[in-house]
Amino acid sequence: MVELFGAVLLLFGLSDLLFRFLGVGAYAHGSRREPKVALTFDDGPSERTEALLALLARHGVKATFFLTGERARARPDLVEAIRREGHQVEDHGEWHRPLWLFLPWMEWRHMAQNPGRYYRPPHGLHTPFTRLFARLLGKRVALWDLESKDWLLLPPEELAERLLFYLRPGSIVLLHDGPERTLRLLERALPEMLRLGYRPTTLDDLAPLPLTPRLALIRGLQGFEERYNAKHRVVRAGLGPFDLFRIEKKPFPGPALPGLPPGVPAFELHLESQRLMELTPFEAVRLLRRSLGKVAERVAEDPEVRLVYGYTYLADGGRILGLKTQDLPFWPRLVAGLASAWFLWLYRGELPKRKRPPARMAYLSREELLARYPPSTPASPPPEPGARRTPPPEGPA
Repeated sequence: MVELFGAVLLLFGLSDLLFRFLGVGAYAHGSRREPKVALTFDDGPSERTEALLALLARHGVKATFFLTGERARARPDLVEAIRREGHQVEDHGEWHRPLWLFLPWMEWRHMAQNPGRYYRPPHGLHTPFTRLFARLLGKRVALWDLESKDWLLLPPEELAERLLFYLRPGSIVLLHDGPERTLRLLERALPEMLRLGYRPTTLDDLAPLPLTPRLALIRGLQGFEERYNAKHRVVRAGLGPFDLFRIEKKPFPGPALPGLPPGVPAFELHLESQRLMELTPFEAVRLLRRSLGKVAERVAEDPEVRLVYGYTYLADGGRILGLKTQDLPFWPRLVAGLASAWFLWLYRGELPKRKRPPARMAYLSREELLARYPPSTPASPPPEPGARRTPPPEGPA
């Protein structure tokens, strides 16, 4: 009996790890090529629904509401108001009582009682039966790739800043219909989101695809990236959809360069690989140039910084951007080479090649960076990859 109980617990734990934490097969984000994002609200309708609808209408934004059956039946007027405003309505199950879902017959009733093409489990919780029931009911399991964390007792300003930091093209954002904090968060984040060039839309318009195992692994690793950023005080050089660098201020580790010994203050460059992963080489070069301009702005603001640098096997390609290169000692070269191979597979799905060049350091001194990329403030956000520079003659602006 103990062994059976242990096996059942293991099965439930593995199901939650595979299908909730990683999200294999779930609809968790859209294409990374366009700055569309989907704002999704769980747990409604609520006493805040009308205020949320007014806020969205004020900014001309459409969203997706995942409603619970018992609350929807209690407030049909709010359900009708959501639909009348042009928002998408989907299924969040009958109740919001996660422990009931551990009983298969209760989970079936929970999932089957309300209509919807997409179903989002409470808290994203998965049992061994969730995906089977969804398939039998003809529903797609919708998760997310960005949590707003609007359930935490944190200042709305702090939550808005975090949301804008991690928002990416194609993101599905998890929000909640109920907390006052969600309204305050969106009052700050939504205008800035639009100013940066993001286009909030419905889940149907975003058209997400189910996560492959590789994309699910990327989703699962996002928390580790966030912890690294917080620990090392990594910031983004620009918050636009296609600003491609994060920067980490630290003592330069070497190797020594002319006039730049180890230990001088420097910015290490971290590539925003998820923003790059679907771009063509031409698009990537164009956007990397623009992003280095944003790095130059941060360098101009910090008189201590003497250089910017990064380690990659693509360092020689950085010459197109005006970057210089430097050979690395054996151990740093080995570590950088292994890291580059891992990220190449993770974000591009490409396996290492025998003739791949060794990892090197790409860098520019402060003076060289500011001369090549004079800091400036763009008048408007850059267009997304592949977008026309002017609208079609009869299309909307």
